[in-house]
Parts: sequence; C-alpha cells; structure tokens
Amino acid sequence: MSFDGNIVRKITKELYESLNTGRINKIYQLSKYDLLFVINSKTGKKQLLISNSPAYSRIHLTQMQYEKPDYPPTFCMFLRKHLEGGIIKDIYQITNDRVIVFLVQSRNELGDLSTKKFIIEVMGRHSNIIIADENNKILEAIKHVMPFDGKERTIFPGAIYLTPVSDKIDPYNVDKRNEFLSNPENINDVSFLNNFVGFSPLISREIMSRFNTSKKSISVIFEEILSEHNPVIITSRKDYFYFTDITYLDGERKQFESVNSMLDRYYYERDSIDIIKQKSKDLVKFIKNFIIKSKHKIEKLNKDLIKTNKRDVLRIKGELVQANLRNITKGDSSLTCIDYYTNQEVTIDLDTKLGPVRNSEKFFKKYKKLKKSIPHIKIQIKEAMNEIRYFEQLLHQVENASLKDIEEIKDELIEKRYIKKKAINKKKKKRPNYETFYDIEGTEILVGKNNIQNEYITHKLAKHNEVWFHAKDAPGSHVVVKKRFPLSETTIRTASQLAAYFSKMRHSSSVPIDYLEVRYLKKVPGKINSFVTYKNNKTIYIDPDEEFVINLKRKK
Repeated sequence: MSFDGNIVRKITKELYESLNTGRINKIYQLSKYDLLFVINSKTGKKQLLISNSPAYSRIHLTQMQYEKPDYPPTFCMFLRKHLEGGIIKDIYQITNDRVIVFLVQSRNELGDLSTKKFIIEVMGRHSNIIIADENNKILEAIKHVMPFDGKERTIFPGAIYLTPVSDKIDPYNVDKRNEFLSNPENINDVSFLNNFVGFSPLISREIMSRFNTSKKSISVIFEEILSEHNPVIITSRKDYFYFTDITYLDGERKQFESVNSMLDRYYYERDSIDIIKQKSKDLVKFIKNFIIKSKHKIEKLNKDLIKTNKRDVLRIKGELVQANLRNITKGDSSLTCIDYYTNQEVTIDLDTKLGPVRNSEKFFKKYKKLKKSIPHIKIQIKEAMNEIRYFEQLLHQVENASLKDIEEIKDELIEKRYIKKKAINKKKKKRPNYETFYDIEGTEILVGKNNIQNEYITHKLAKHNEVWFHAKDAPGSHVVVKKRFPLSETTIRTASQLAAYFSKMRHSSSVPIDYLEVRYLKKVPGKINSFVTYKNNKTIYIDPDEEFVINLKRKK
C-alpha cells in the first residue's frame, strides 16, 4: 500500500500551504464515497477531492473536472450546512497516522462564530469522513460504527470522537527513533513496518535496500529518506507512487512537483472506472451475450446456406421422377434409372404414400423453397453482422463512458427496443452529455462518446463548413472542430489526438485520422448506429498521448 502515514504527512503540509485561511465556497458529493470541495484560497480557487472509497480512499487537490450530481445527498446537505462559507483555520495530521483534521470556523444560525473539526481517515476499507464540534462531539459521519459492531471506536452522532490509538513509534520523533534503531535486532523491514506508525512495506523495504547498498548508518538513511521530496509514479508490473523515489523497484518513472499533483495523476479515472464497471456490469453482460447470440445465429444461417447447395440435386431428382412416371406405381419405395446429366445409374428414394406425380412435385417444392430462402438467409446474415458491429462499438463506448454516458447508451438500447423500457419515465435531457475541449489557441472541439452524442454533435450542432475528425476504419468518437478551414497545425493535432484517444486504437501507434468538412459527410441510411460515409478527406497519422488528453481535461 502506497498511501501511508508518510504520504499523508506530505499532503497535509502541501494542503496547509495552499488552503489555510481559505474559504469553503461549495461542497459536492460526487458519488456514494467521493466529496469535492471548492475552496477560495490565497493562491486562487482550488478543488479538494476526498474519497472514502474502499479501494481508492484518499485526499488531494485536483485539477480534473468532475460530473456534478443534480441533487445533493443527505450527508452533502449536512456538510453544506456546517462548513460552506467557513474559513479553514488549521490543517494538521494526527501523529504520523492516516488522519487529517481541518479546523473550520463559521457562523451558526444565530450568527455566532463556531469551530468544527472536519476529520478525514484515509484507511482503505476502514476509511471515514467525520464532522465534529470543537469538543470532539461527533455531529455526523459518512459511515457509522455502532458500539455493538465489535469495533474499538464508536462513530455515531452524539458520541465522542476518539483518534485511532497506536503504541507504535512516531518516526519523526528523532530521539525515540534512534533509541529503537540502536538495537541491531530491529534493523529489518518487518521490524520497521511493525514498530513505526504510518509505515508501509514500500518505505520499509526502501530503507533496508539503501542500508544494504551504502556505507551510511541506518539513522542517517532514515533521516535522508524522511526529509526527501521527489514525488514519483513508478510503472512496473503495476503502478506505485510515493513522496520519494523507491530505488529498489525497476520500471518507468514519472516525476512530479508535488504529492498532490502526483496523486491527482495516479488516481485519474481509476476510481471512476471502478464505479462505472459496477454500474455498467449488467449492460456489458447484455451486450456480450447479444454478440455471442448473433455469432451463433450467423453460424446457423451459414449452415442453412450450405444446405441450399443441394437444391439442384432435388430439381434433378424431380425431373428424373417426372421422366419415369410410367415406371413408377404408388407404393414404390425407390426408382432406379439413368441420370441423363451424367449417364450413370442412380437410385432415388420415394415416399410410398404418394403417387409418381406427387413424388415429383415434392422434389420440385423442396427445390423452390431452398432457392427462395437464399436471399432471405443472406439478408439475415448481413443484418446479424451489422448488429455485431453495432454492439462491438457499444462495448468500446462503454469502456470510455462516464456514468451519464452509460445512461445514454441504455436509453439508446431502449429506443431501439433491444431492452425493455423501465416503468418510471425519466425526464428527457435537453442535450446529450458530449465533452467539450479547447486547444491552446482557444478553439472549441466537441467529442461524442456514444452514438447519441456522435449523432447530436455531427448532424445537429456542427455547421456544414466546420471540420469533422474520426479514426480511420475503427470504432471511435466523432470529433468536431467548431471552426472552418484552414485550421492551424495545433488545432489539427489536438483534434486528431482526441479522435485517436477516444477510439479503439487508443493503445496503438501511428493511428490514421481522417478529417474533412462536415458537408462531405453522409449518414448511412438504415444503419442502427452513427455510421457515416464521407469523401474529400485528408489523413494525418498520430501517436495517441494520454498525458496530452489529461492536460486538456484539466484545462476544460
């Protein structure tokens, strides 16, 4: 685990420098676990993200843009009542533990000044967000812990807040630390992990790694590492982050100026992807099952098509029976005669219940049925292949979707009657949830992330002389530059990056991107999604750059 007490210590210092004396302007609850504070500080407007997620609990400043819910949940309303408009008077950490406390001063209903403690416990699945008064009386918490739950502490309105208790050594208490390190038996990573508060396996192993490869004393190495500031994300078998370089790990390193910016980058889309996976689980299952069924359908249709190859055999049998009517009597089970097409003797099985003429008609009837079925089978195969292409595109769109995008995809499937409409009618939105970006020149660029959005920005918002971008021969987003030709190289490359990033070719290199005026687009009639044909296009080849797109999102 990278998010230990040492990381919290560095974050607390950065947050104090950025947010102390700032005013809490607005509070949003983005999801069940996530809060977003908008704070007017001495250095400008800041966004503070606080997450109680079991998998991604954290606190850091963020430059990313997040979808705000239409209605605030109860806990968010409570926070707004007690904290909005308040001034942050102090930010501090409890010892070296994963607990940060904000002291917020605001006026109550009577106009009197009061101080609230806003407490964030960043402890994985045991994380909590608590608001208490200045006497530590709990006013509310995002997660209640009752006395009968068998936990050491009670977290419930009216209870007294008790900080997590630990008998471990504070690693920043130099005297106690050096006393512990003076015993050679304590010099190992397991001992560090078990005896220092806020230590994770990452830093414990790093200390031992440096100790084993240098001639410095263990106390000097401790002092050096704890005082370092070199935030880094290391990409190895998995991603690691820390406030300083973990030298024993191999992998690609990305340096950051602050721990906050490092965390903002590391957690970018990680938790939202996790939430979206949960929300879209049933939708993904439906799409994959539909694709499997369609493939089985095509397989069966192809078998039926192969069966039609024997239609001429049936016709010839009918002709031979018709030519030998005199040699057949009702009740015969077979006819042996010369096939005048091959001049070879053949035996034809007959229906004993039918006469010669009826047997001949039976063969001709089967022949005509198979012949007529060929175009119908081919149409069904084509339709099934189109549906597979459509649902594969939907599957790609779900991978890049936000929660609102998921709802739009569901609405699309309801409209096309692939899934049943819910009993509760939702209000129809004024416009789809497409994304808007701006390049460094300020040019507006629209990106659709599903068929509804693609249709809307391409065929309703875009003017005929504006420029449309799309990954060549690959499922992906429609991208519209709200500007006419000629475009600057900056705008062309920015729009191409977006088209490549929001396509199935995201992880490829040298992705071909076609671009042209919207007037040269033509919607394909009868298609079940946003397919178009076009002409007079130009093509640019681009290497998708995730960092470039992330920076665009930050500047939105």
